[in-house]
Amino acid sequence: MTMASARWVIRNRAWSPWYLICYWRFLVFKVRNPHIITTGFVFFGKHVEVNARKGYGRMILGRWVHLGDNNRLRCHEGNLVIGDKCVFGRENTVNAYLDIEIGAGSIISDWVYVCDFDHVTEDIYRPIKDQGIVKSPVRIGPDVWIGTKATVLRGTTVGNGSVLG
Repeated sequence: MTMASARWVIRNRAWSPWYLICYWRFLVFKVRNPHIITTGFVFFGKHVEVNARKGYGRMILGRWVHLGDNNRLRCHEGNLVIGDKCVFGRENTVNAYLDIEIGAGSIISDWVYVCDFDHVTEDIYRPIKDQGIVKSPVRIGPDVWIGTKATVLRGTTVGNGSVLG
């Protein structure tokens, strides 16, 4: 914990049972995932899954990111970067195979899906699972609000201050 974080805890009296649980979850996360970069404190809800394949995927979580209950952040390969003060509601999934960037201060509501790859479906005589995948980067600018049940697919660029829903 940095000195600035300690001052924030004291100034905001952030030592209630809820905060203590958040601190514990963050500590457990850091011990289990030393390969995932956090630039500051991250709030984890219940049953949050955060995975980055060692040696393949690179994940960076910004300062004061809030991950609500049952979120899934998966970085199979490539990069997944989440900016400072992003807030994720419940039950969201982010799957990165190439490059996904979510700008600072963005709000992701509940049941949102963000993905930077698709299955190839060119040959009708071969099973889809055997045809490989196609990847394109996803860029979500800062101060974006993505509404409930929205889906952001490969190759999408969302401008600063946009609202999707």
